[in-house]
Amino acid sequence: MQVEKIKVYPKEELERMISKNYGAKVDLRNYVILEGKENKIWLCSKKIFEIDLKKLKVNSFGLYFGKIKRNEKIHLSPEGAQIVGKNAVKNVLELNENEARKFMEGRDLKIKIPENCEPHNFVIIKRGNDILACSLALEDGVKNLLPKSRRIISSGF
Repeated sequence: MQVEKIKVYPKEELERMISKNYGAKVDLRNYVILEGKENKIWLCSKKIFEIDLKKLKVNSFGLYFGKIKRNEKIHLSPEGAQIVGKNAVKNVLELNENEARKFMEGRDLKIKIPENCEPHNFVIIKRGNDILACSLALEDGVKNLLPKSRRIISSGF
């Protein structure tokens, strides 16, 4: 994230988008919302304004929250899914142990999508109380969008 390329993203807009997609009320007033290249959204402390960023060589800062897609959809990062998923009531998909293991290994899932999940929208993937990630729901299952660096090679579930 180049410092010259970032802009502050409106909190109310992001909160509205999260509410629309996931039915979750998230309070972001304690954060500065930054938008970087390719519509990537980052959450930062308000103390970021106390630093002269032009004097620093910064690769990135803050917590990567997700990426804004067309039609006001947001693909949440695993951390963003954990923040939103605590309160989400729609587009949340609960997996059983076997499905969760396959998902964490990086495989797509051919499962029935529940009615609270919109096809062709992003869904928060859960296993019990654990929020695993955010992926894309299709008519016939889930397209796995879990980054390779987050996948489990040998399953220890």
